[in-house]
Amino acid sequence: MGERDLDSFDAALTRALQEDGRASVNALAGRLGVSRDTVAQRIRVLAETGRMRVAAALDPRFVGHRVLVHGKVAVEGPVAPVARRIAELPEAVFVSLVSGELPLVFESRHGDDEALHAMLARVRGIPGVRGIRVTTYAEVLAGFFVAKQLADIALDPVDHELIALLQRDGRMSFRKLADAVHLAPSSTRARVQRMLDAEVFRISAMTSGGLTGHRIALGVGIAAAGDTEPIRRYILDCPAIDFAAQAHGAHDFIATVVGSASATALGVLEELRALPGVGSLDTWAHYDVMKEAYPRAFAPGAGPVAG
Repeated sequence: MGERDLDSFDAALTRALQEDGRASVNALAGRLGVSRDTVAQRIRVLAETGRMRVAAALDPRFVGHRVLVHGKVAVEGPVAPVARRIAELPEAVFVSLVSGELPLVFESRHGDDEALHAMLARVRGIPGVRGIRVTTYAEVLAGFFVAKQLADIALDPVDHELIALLQRDGRMSFRKLADAVHLAPSSTRARVQRMLDAEVFRISAMTSGGLTGHRIALGVGIAAAGDTEPIRRYILDCPAIDFAAQAHGAHDFIATVVGSASATALGVLEELRALPGVGSLDTWAHYDVMKEAYPRAFAPGAGPVAG
């Protein structure tokens, strides 16, 4: 398999695991039309090289995170040292070096506005930071870590332990999970399935650092100039949009377009520009994803947060 074919195969495998992170190797082989050994080998290589990991990601509301923000950072001097410092902050779940006038973007999660302001103060104190442009997510429209509807579900310490294990390895076998929590595999499977059905978390592939010449990710900030409903409908229906949120602040919508070629991203941008209600677009290409860590631990007594 040539390099381009291998990249295309890895992209298809990653998409399948983003849809169902616990899909069996046999099911993946059948879907992709290759042998079971090929699938197992590529999953292992992608994991060992850090290009992909499969993990459980909690809906942020289940751990009390009501404030989700996107920040773009103005930097004087080298960007990577600043990005590393931001990546060390526990509130930061995503950090990437990007193109454009503001060469660093991050996403962070907070329990309230006071916690957000404290984190922004720490970022402004990092040597080289010359300013932050903040957009607050009002509603996440597309993204694997957000439930469609927040369920009313009670979780006990065993459930919390299972979540922590799946945050480290979303493909851990039910037998290993059962051994770790001292339950029968059937009981363990039932507990995990109950939480999946309630959308407490989702198990999916994450591709931190996995961008290649045949897989690009483009950030898009949309400024609305009229009715926002056509923009919202387009975002919900576009398969190339990997993440999107309606927001307030620097942008009215923020989205991430992912594709195997620049033509995919360009096509989405042209379609967005043609929509009624789109005033302007701001775009940035992701060059180096330094952190993508959506798992979060439960605080004692944590549970679903309404609203």
